[in-house]
Amino acid sequence: MRTSDDGPARAPDPRRGAATRPWRRGRWAVATMLAVVLAGCTGSAVDSDDATSPAQAGSASPTASGAAGEPVVVGLVNPVTGPFAALGEDVNAGFEAYVDSRDGVLSGHPIEILSEDTANDTATAQEAVVRLVDDGADMLAGFVNSGVANGVSATLVETGVPLVITTAGADALTQRNAADTIFRLSYTSSQDAMPLGDYACRELGHETVAIIGLDYAFGWEAASGFAKVYEDAGCDVVQEVYAPLATADWAPFVQQLDTDADAVWAVIPGADGIRFMQAYRDFGIELPLLAHGATTDEQILPEQGDTALGAITTLHYSAAIDTPENAELTEVFEAATGNSVSQYAEHGWAAAMVLEAALAAIDGEVTNEALTAAIADVQLDAPRGPLAFDDFGQAIHTVYVREVQEVDGELVNAIIGDYPETSQFWTYDPEEFLSGTPLGDLRGTWE
Repeated sequence: MRTSDDGPARAPDPRRGAATRPWRRGRWAVATMLAVVLAGCTGSAVDSDDATSPAQAGSASPTASGAAGEPVVVGLVNPVTGPFAALGEDVNAGFEAYVDSRDGVLSGHPIEILSEDTANDTATAQEAVVRLVDDGADMLAGFVNSGVANGVSATLVETGVPLVITTAGADALTQRNAADTIFRLSYTSSQDAMPLGDYACRELGHETVAIIGLDYAFGWEAASGFAKVYEDAGCDVVQEVYAPLATADWAPFVQQLDTDADAVWAVIPGADGIRFMQAYRDFGIELPLLAHGATTDEQILPEQGDTALGAITTLHYSAAIDTPENAELTEVFEAATGNSVSQYAEHGWAAAMVLEAALAAIDGEVTNEALTAAIADVQLDAPRGPLAFDDFGQAIHTVYVREVQEVDGELVNAIIGDYPETSQFWTYDPEEFLSGTPLGDLRGTWE
């Protein structure tokens, strides 16, 4: 059992200092070189005196004069071919659906959308970024694969064009490798897994858990995020089992699970999640199943069918969220695409909302510096609920506890609890968190 991180301490970055607020305020100069950030923010609530921030509204008003502002070009940089194509397509469709629902104008600015395919390849993505910037992109939005996002991050920062990451979850992107021009409105790999560590131990009373996941960076970071909080709450991880991406036969891995544990926690998104669920049920594993929310995402839930029933997961989004913002997303997205809404569609939709709110806060020319500063201050109600960015550019949002249930003949991720204002650092001190061993490096140390 591991109860704390260790590792060489790193000196704080004097450019940032130790912040005491959950997200950035005011305007500041934008660095054009990659910054390694080692000290930062807390996950506390928004100060009451910020309640009237011009970037707070989810649907911002046009410019004060009522006249059309200068056109703004957005470059969508997502995979539309390859293994993550479905995710990238949903992100793009979500962004486009929001802009179309506002008649192509956000906060008085006509929006021109350009799109490039990253093809799940770093070199291809690098070329795509350069083309989009050369074509005049004022903001970039996208990236699904963390390795690809990491591979082009230096180029992104050098351009000075703000990037809103919509899916790629590698912790380092908004931790050790954070940069002023890079924001992320999806989760870090570990962020949405951490609350279930607390919930499983304190609320469900599962004193021991076996972990099973996919053997790559996202799986390692998510598993360690869950395990750290779970063990710090006083419970024990008794086993870790990892399988390669695109595992065709999950039987050998499911059969390894320690059935003496109180429950199983899984992080197995995509088609692997479909095959895993089937094997889990086929072999009659009766242990309660807990999981990262991507394991039962709405994109794959219909194919999982009854095999997913009863699974308890945590994620920052569910199609079952009962708010006007989510109802609008669902109605517009499904009408535009004919597909069910997913977390990835919400990511694209929310990215457009962030742009709209940021543009409303800019008084004057839309420069790289002005747009970056305005994005940093955005606070809005997205379909997922309240959304803002911390001092590292990472989203602070509600993480929902969900249970797969059948409602009116359809499977849904029904909400059974929530953790508001969840930080990427959970309740840990950011400086102490970052001075420890990166979560991905703790794979295999928990059992």
